[in-house]
Amino acid sequence: MSTAETWANDNLNSFKQRMRISTNDSDELANLTDMLIASYTSILRLVGVPDASDPEVKELIFERSRYTYNDALDEFKENYSQNIRDVFLANQPEESEESDDKITESPSIF
Repeated sequence: MSTAETWANDNLNSFKQRMRISTNDSDELANLTDMLIASYTSILRLVGVPDASDPEVKELIFERSRYTYNDALDEFKENYSQNIRDVFLANQPEESEESDDKITESPSIF
C-alpha cells in the first residue's frame, strides 16, 4: 500500500465527517478514497512537501477533495492559489547569505 493510500484510509472518516457524508456504501467509500489519494498526491507535489503532517497541507488535501466531490476541481487552484503559495513558500529551504546578492525569482507553482 502506498503512502497516499495509507493516508487516505487513515483520514477517510475525518473527511466524511467534515463533508457530512454518512454512507457506508463500498463503492462510494472507494470513490472518496480515490479522491483523497489523488488530492494527497497533487497537493504534496504543488507545495513541495514530503508528507501531510502539516495541518495546512491536510486542509488543502481535504479542500481539493471537496472540490472534486462537487465536480468543481477546475475552480480549486484559482480559489486556493494564495493558500497553496503560502504553504509552498513556507516549506522552501532558507537561502544562504551569498544568494542575497543575486536577483532571484520565485519559482512558479502553477
